[in-house]
Amino acid sequence: MSAAEEQQRAGAWRVCALLLLATTLNYMDRMTLNQMASEIKLSFQLNNKDYGMLEGGFSLSFALGGLFAGFIVDRFNVRWVYALAVLGWSAAGFATGFATGFATLLMCRCLLGFFEAWNWPCGIQTVRRVLPPEKRSLGNGLFQSGTALGAIITPFIVLGCLYYFDPERTWRQPLSLVVGGLGSTEIPAPPHVWRWPFRIVGLIGLVWIFFWLVLLKPEQLAPSTEVQHNPQPFSHVLKDRRFWLMALMILAVNTPWHSFRVWMPLYLREELGYSPESMNLFSSLYYLFADVGSISMGLLTLRLVRRGLPIHRARMTVFGLCMGLLWLTVVATQLEKGPILLGCLLLVGFAALGLFPTYFALSQEISAKHQGKVTGTLGAMNAIYLAFLFPSQGVITDLFGTYRYGLALSGLLPTVAFVAISLLWNRK
Repeated sequence: MSAAEEQQRAGAWRVCALLLLATTLNYMDRMTLNQMASEIKLSFQLNNKDYGMLEGGFSLSFALGGLFAGFIVDRFNVRWVYALAVLGWSAAGFATGFATGFATLLMCRCLLGFFEAWNWPCGIQTVRRVLPPEKRSLGNGLFQSGTALGAIITPFIVLGCLYYFDPERTWRQPLSLVVGGLGSTEIPAPPHVWRWPFRIVGLIGLVWIFFWLVLLKPEQLAPSTEVQHNPQPFSHVLKDRRFWLMALMILAVNTPWHSFRVWMPLYLREELGYSPESMNLFSSLYYLFADVGSISMGLLTLRLVRRGLPIHRARMTVFGLCMGLLWLTVVATQLEKGPILLGCLLLVGFAALGLFPTYFALSQEISAKHQGKVTGTLGAMNAIYLAFLFPSQGVITDLFGTYRYGLALSGLLPTVAFVAISLLWNRK
């Protein structure tokens, strides 16, 4: 390998590292609201319906942002579009720390969703441009692993802010127990304390933008001449059955990932009786396993290709492995509280995020000219689907009085996608 090729290879992985950090920031800005939900509800006197509107507004704005970003990414240099995206969602997150009421909080949340949706069209387009096909699963795995990393880091930032800006926190909870007993609600923190995590996480985005613009050259992510002059319209992509297979696949890979993100904490605490401390500790371990799953499945795909397996077969082999592990959702939800249950759940997290590198790699095969629109449109479909999925799972939970059925079923949809792609994908 020549010195120029070695430098180009190192530069590509440096870009992938920046993508990982961008996705980490994306989830940190997103999850700060979830971590501070109780304090925000107390500060603005919100009920659960109001809080649900914040999540709903985020999802709908996310769908709109994905569609918009898809067209922008295909037309302009990703180097500048990605910087604008991170600036947009960082500003929205930072502004949340200055919200004066429900209306401004909802507006900030909608702006956050709109710009955060740009992350995937930008990231997937970037991986496609800097890596050859056999390495894209690993690049995609690094990129997507930032979701779990963000979920691990955010609680520590929030906790640090709470203790730094609220020095009386150490005695507030014991005093609550003395005054009101074990069933009492903790005396709320001062109203300003919840705002600081939003401001700090928002400012971190500026650091990422600096390194992104400094380390990448303007021509590095510009659309190629071949792509710019390709006359194929996007309507041609919509006639490609692979696009609709990807529509099924994105729903399949997101169902187990987001179902366990939303319902597993409640399942562990309310149904199995784990303490808040135990649940938080296990959640961090769960996302750590998910991170390993995303990266290792991308790496496994590359190793299989280097050993002579065709690229498509290597990708589907890895997807099939994760699909099989996700059948543990059925097993895990039948187990009682204990280490075997927790071990199964860790494998579920590993497999759930391990599906994404294959999904992204297959979506990168559909159209070079319209990669942004492909990713953005599929992302919008998924956001709308999730907006209906979570209430449906809530109805099932209330109807049967258990979280088990919704969690168990969430792991089966990847099997449907695996069978459909195995039978209908054009391998040529």
